[in-house]
Amino acid sequence: MNGIFEPQPQPERFGDPARPSGDGFESPPQRLRRVLRTRPAESALHRILAGSADLFRGDDYPQRLADAAAGAQRAVTTGRRIAVVGTRGGAGRTTAAALLARIYAAMRADVVAALDLAPAAGTLGLRLGVPHAPPLEAAAARLETGTPDSLRGLAALLTVAEPANLLVTGRRRASDPWMPAGQGLSDDAVWTPAGPQAPPVWTPSVGAPAFTGPAGSASPTAAAGPAGAARLSRVISRYCPVTIFDCGPGLTDPAALWAVEHSHLAVFVAPASVAGLEDAVEYSRAWRHTPALAAVPLLVLVVQSSPDRVFTASREARRLRRAGIDALHLGRDRHLAAGVEVLPPLLSRRTRLEAVSIASRVLAAAASGTGVPSTAELAPERNAYA
Repeated sequence: MNGIFEPQPQPERFGDPARPSGDGFESPPQRLRRVLRTRPAESALHRILAGSADLFRGDDYPQRLADAAAGAQRAVTTGRRIAVVGTRGGAGRTTAAALLARIYAAMRADVVAALDLAPAAGTLGLRLGVPHAPPLEAAAARLETGTPDSLRGLAALLTVAEPANLLVTGRRRASDPWMPAGQGLSDDAVWTPAGPQAPPVWTPSVGAPAFTGPAGSASPTAAAGPAGAARLSRVISRYCPVTIFDCGPGLTDPAALWAVEHSHLAVFVAPASVAGLEDAVEYSRAWRHTPALAAVPLLVLVVQSSPDRVFTASREARRLRRAGIDALHLGRDRHLAAGVEVLPPLLSRRTRLEAVSIASRVLAAAASGTGVPSTAELAPERNAYA
């Protein structure tokens, strides 16, 4: 059965940052990717000074990192699926998804999967070092010929990224030949900079049905997810204790609704900005009042996406927690901000510790099925910035 799943060749594209051009010269995207992918978050001078200071003082950083990593290595009895969602492009959603996938793959001995569900132009494959990974529709279509009966067969069905226990699907494109017939966009779909967005549309309106589909259904099942995604997800969960869904921006895409409904935890990524924090408050409140979503724990991750220190992710996450919203934070990191491969060894010490701690908390929430311990039931709803 495994022999039918052979890796598929991918066409070369002009200016592809992953391959040399035909004339032997680098294109600008290739040169920038080569430079940025190896640039550490901390400068050489900073690393030298920090190392020198450690010679004269006790450093408990290794112990704190080991303690945080223990949570990411916890045993998982059944496959856990984590949906990474957000309402705004550029908030750090794909960065968070790639970072979680990297941390779990590095800390665990079993296999981790990361699926790009963005409707178009997703960058999860690029952030994980496999920009040519085929989309999930291609993997799902190959499932029509049979089901892999081993981990090796699953690895041939998807794309293996470094480390070798990380399986990835690539960016989805509505015009690619692997899009199954009959799965095109409806006439009422609209195009956005992030790709095609089709009903049902969800807005954070407390007291109103959260999901409105063509038939007026209030359930996310009214909108089917990507073709074959449910079957592919079931196969992956047989071999991968942890699966990360990287959803597109906004909650108007059927794939995002499908991913949330079929996940054990949703991570809502919000930038540390006025609009991002307002979204976190409104959507968290609507989430608790939406029957279709209330059963799925929600964890807000505040990301420092701008070097401006007017808003700091750690301070805003504390404010959200005081308002009864489960929230964690991820500070700004020069390596993560580069927009290329996410490599944990190149992160700053602070970011590495934050990332491992986040991964531990996220997996604990997904494994328990109850979410991160919340004070929402202990305190009445209130404005986080009142």
